[in-house]
Amino acid sequence: MNTYKNFLYILILMVLPVLAHAQKAQKKEKSIETCEFTVQGVCEMCKERIEEAALIKGVKMAEWDNSTGVLKAVYREDKISEKEIHAAIAAVGHSTDQVDATDEAYSKLPDCCAYRDGIDKH
Repeated sequence: MNTYKNFLYILILMVLPVLAHAQKAQKKEKSIETCEFTVQGVCEMCKERIEEAALIKGVKMAEWDNSTGVLKAVYREDKISEKEIHAAIAAVGHSTDQVDATDEAYSKLPDCCAYRDGIDKH
């Protein structure tokens, strides 16, 4: 009987480190995603506003290319969704290819940032 207890004790001591390592590996596994999508804007002020709006909790990097209109964002999928990034940018007046900025948000943009054809911002 004593041999059986010793065997169980040794077995537990061998299994615990393996379980602890597996748990640690799961914690390290962070889902990092990259997305690219179109954002409407025209100038350097737009660039600053768009990138700042995109940098919400969970977003590690956001860069908008003025010449192509494409925003590239790197984010943690366990903290934020791509849809939430679109919504944050639209909230400051810049439409994305998935979320349109409201007329109210758009009207607050400076004149140099007007990107809608034929629509008076004021």
